[in-house]
Amino acid sequence: MQSWRIGFIFLFFLMMADAFVAADNLPVESKIISAVVYPQGARITRSTRVQLKEGTQTITLEGVLPDFDENSMSVSGAGTALAKILGAGIRTVYLQESSDVRVRELQTALQQADDQIEEAKAAASVLAEKKAFLDSLRLFSQGQLPKDLVTKLPTVDELKGTLSFLEQENKLYQEGRIASTVLLRELASKKMVLAQELNQLNSGVRKAERVLAVDVECERAGELKLEIAYTVNNVSWQPIYDARVNFEKAKTVLSAFAVAAQATGEDWNDVALTLSTARPSVGGTMPELSAWYLSPVMPMPSRRKMAKGMMMDAGESTFASSGIAQEMDFDSNKSDKLVEREAAPVYAQSESSGVSLVYKAARPVTIKSDGSETRVPLLSQNFDADFEYAATPKLSPYAYLTTRVTNGSQDQLMSGRVNIFLDGTFVGASAIDRTVSAGESFMLHLGIDEGVEVKRELLEQKTDDTLIGNIPSPTKKVSYAYKFKLENKKARPVRIKVFDHVPVSQDDKIKVSGIRLELKPDTDRYEGRPGVYCWTLTLQPGEKKEFALAYVVEYPRDLIVSGL
Repeated sequence: MQSWRIGFIFLFFLMMADAFVAADNLPVESKIISAVVYPQGARITRSTRVQLKEGTQTITLEGVLPDFDENSMSVSGAGTALAKILGAGIRTVYLQESSDVRVRELQTALQQADDQIEEAKAAASVLAEKKAFLDSLRLFSQGQLPKDLVTKLPTVDELKGTLSFLEQENKLYQEGRIASTVLLRELASKKMVLAQELNQLNSGVRKAERVLAVDVECERAGELKLEIAYTVNNVSWQPIYDARVNFEKAKTVLSAFAVAAQATGEDWNDVALTLSTARPSVGGTMPELSAWYLSPVMPMPSRRKMAKGMMMDAGESTFASSGIAQEMDFDSNKSDKLVEREAAPVYAQSESSGVSLVYKAARPVTIKSDGSETRVPLLSQNFDADFEYAATPKLSPYAYLTTRVTNGSQDQLMSGRVNIFLDGTFVGASAIDRTVSAGESFMLHLGIDEGVEVKRELLEQKTDDTLIGNIPSPTKKVSYAYKFKLENKKARPVRIKVFDHVPVSQDDKIKVSGIRLELKPDTDRYEGRPGVYCWTLTLQPGEKKEFALAYVVEYPRDLIVSGL
């Protein structure tokens, strides 16, 4: 009885195997309809429609170029056909040998390429002759002009005409030479591709192609719409911001965009694009910490001891083993370089998905597979800006415009580059250097504004290290004095913070004294940093202000002081 069952099961699988061997092969075309792009990688979905008849059939989707992990693939189907999906995977299909028609087409194309190469070489030869003529003309003018200067002085127009002619003709020659070089290189590459295909056809080698094959068993004939999703690499996206500042109206518009790029080998044409902050490639398992051992570090032996140790037996050692401190780093999300967008955007819809944020593009997007960047609008916010300037004239001669704003959207603002436009003019770039939650305030740095001028001038740097009668003093005193000059060239009042510092001694032998301030600072310990001064001033339109800072540093004359 048991043997009968085994025989029946074996016969069943044998019949199924025969059915697959005899299954119809249905080659179909497909297209990518959607893509979910992560900071690294993407999950794309391609779709096709096929008419099925009853029985077991294999649907092959041709032209699937990118390599991808077959374990990430999922297949779904719906339609009027009643069918069961039995399996899917990548298969290699050998194409039939090309006909003589294709061989003749390639031979004709090769002959045309040869003719074009000859024409390009002839044009390059003409350019070379032209260059030789220009060189001879230049040499003639170098010899003839000095002779003419003896008998007659050439007019300014004659000299300008000669120089202009030589300059223009040399420019045309250089442009023609570059174009000729590029053309010859492109023609050589084209000829090589044609020759390789022709050699392959003439050698009788069959060409292979990767196809995505889906096995189905159809119980009722009809139409089936298939969707196949899988994960690919060489895809990424990053955030970028445009900050457009209207200074007179005290308004700032912050627009967020996504810069997406892919190099999968297949263009995405008019796909439904979703941008996600999730990182599926990182994995869901947290790395575990190893034990952290500490042990003393033995001093490095001298060269003599090292040489002696090298002559000792292999079982002996002059080096003590030292422990290793082990440390595990968690994945961190870092911002990258971004690009500017000028076009009026239609913004994406966003939604929270667990621990990640998802943006859905408002319209179909095309992303070429050449690594070029495609920009997608994400969101835009308008801020009432309370502008304030900040300047550190010791380090930079510019005043930097800042404003504190609050993220009024329901979405996080990820760290990324900010392109700054001040009254419609691009003035530079800054960055949002951290992730800003919804409702959180942050400082938006808006670049330099040369309408506010700040200068720091050295008035005095005087060293006193002698006593009466040129007797060297045991101590050295160095006096420093600086003047700060501020000017508001704008048509409205401005508020500005000016930063500077005085040295802070960390040794009793070094003394900082005689600090003189013409203007009292807000603090001499800005954000807890000793010796860092901050002055807050308001300048009316056209107003100028000046103030000075001075101090003395005293230390033993034979002491070398670090930091001065």
